[in-house]
Amino acid sequence: MSEAAKKIIKNENSPEVKKKFKMPDTYVLLLFFILGSALLTYIMPAGTYEFFKDTKNIDPNSFHFIDRTPVNLFYAFQSISEGMIKSASIIFTVFLVSGAFKIINDTGSIDSGIDYLAKVLKGKVLVLIPIIMIVMSILGYLGIIVNQTIVFIPIGLLIARKLKMDPIVGLSMMYLATYAGFIGSGMDPFTIVIAQKIAGLPILSAIVYRTVVYAFLLGAAILYLMSYAKKVMDNPELSIMGTDYEWAVEEHSSYGFSTRHKVILAAVFLTFSYYVYGAQAKEWGMNELNTVVLMLAVFSGLVGRMSFEKMSKSFVDGCKMAVFSAILIGFATAISVVLTNGNIIHTIIYYASLPLKSMSTYASAIFIFAFNWVFNFFVPSGSGQAAVVMPILAPLGDVIGLSKQVIVSAYKYGDGITNLIIPTSGTLMGFIGLAKISYDKWLKFIFPLIWIWTGIAAAAVIVGVMIGH
Repeated sequence: MSEAAKKIIKNENSPEVKKKFKMPDTYVLLLFFILGSALLTYIMPAGTYEFFKDTKNIDPNSFHFIDRTPVNLFYAFQSISEGMIKSASIIFTVFLVSGAFKIINDTGSIDSGIDYLAKVLKGKVLVLIPIIMIVMSILGYLGIIVNQTIVFIPIGLLIARKLKMDPIVGLSMMYLATYAGFIGSGMDPFTIVIAQKIAGLPILSAIVYRTVVYAFLLGAAILYLMSYAKKVMDNPELSIMGTDYEWAVEEHSSYGFSTRHKVILAAVFLTFSYYVYGAQAKEWGMNELNTVVLMLAVFSGLVGRMSFEKMSKSFVDGCKMAVFSAILIGFATAISVVLTNGNIIHTIIYYASLPLKSMSTYASAIFIFAFNWVFNFFVPSGSGQAAVVMPILAPLGDVIGLSKQVIVSAYKYGDGITNLIIPTSGTLMGFIGLAKISYDKWLKFIFPLIWIWTGIAAAAVIVGVMIGH
């Protein structure tokens, strides 16, 4: 009998190889979370705190149980459309930014600029990563951009593609950097300032200490991403995404770095500089971001000698590429809609606060950090979480002898770190969807850094207890 025949007989008689577990599609996973959250509203008792009159702050002594308001199957599915309505501004931004950047990308300016930089750096292209990350982290630290980071993701993806990296690197050089700044910020107006106001602390107090923590968080992110990027550049097969993946951006052949390309890139820089000014001086938000990006796209198309028909086609093609990401945001937001309608968020806070009175100051500080680390799943909004948890935790600090600065830090670090892993974050799901990175691949990449950041934050909280910060 031939060797080939023996192999066939052996294969036929051998037991079937068990299939490896495969993570469900991201949409399926989010649907499970939505239905699981609805089930939780049948298990946990409903409860609520009262809010002080004419404020968004809750009265920490007002908790009471109320009649159950479970979310049935019909309303669980209805929460998806409600989630899309609630996150409409982010969804529209995803579409508009994707369409606008497709126009800019089709001029070839970004490709030509990256090629030019690669020639100037002469094989030292990895230095681009820390340079970009430092700039983005400063913007996150100042609270100028957080969710608005989405506008920079196409640029990061183009850089990664041109430099033979993978989409994870392209997304991370923008996303991780901004969130390192956001998490470690001592002056972010949407989280740290709100928390300090509620706790009765001077605004921007302990800023030096928090800036030191920010430096550690950013340093860890830079080293982690550079190590991964170098590994992928040296051997593409080591990419977490494998070698057969789809890019969300197109790479164009470079025809030299022309004057038109320089003008367009200068316009890109000036446009975002102007937006940074507007965000800081005029409190600009998503609407203004969409406006300046659309104006930039039209200007770039005209300078790049694109016809209006070509610009229109590019814009629509860009929007098509964003459909997966945009709809994903609505699904993610639906989870928090279910939990809110089920009236169990305040119940979770109430039960979590009970053990604190019997703990030591060190144990209490770590418990508050860990609680916010987990609770962020239920309330992914930083300002929303501050308004809900700080009125309860801040008074407890006086009872257990824990500095309110430490409580603010524990809240801030707990809230910030898990933004990069929780499926209830429309921002996260939108970002990875835009970059065409599956949720399970993203978790595989990010979890080691999450634990590193968690260790840094826990150490910062413990040191904070020691020095009163």
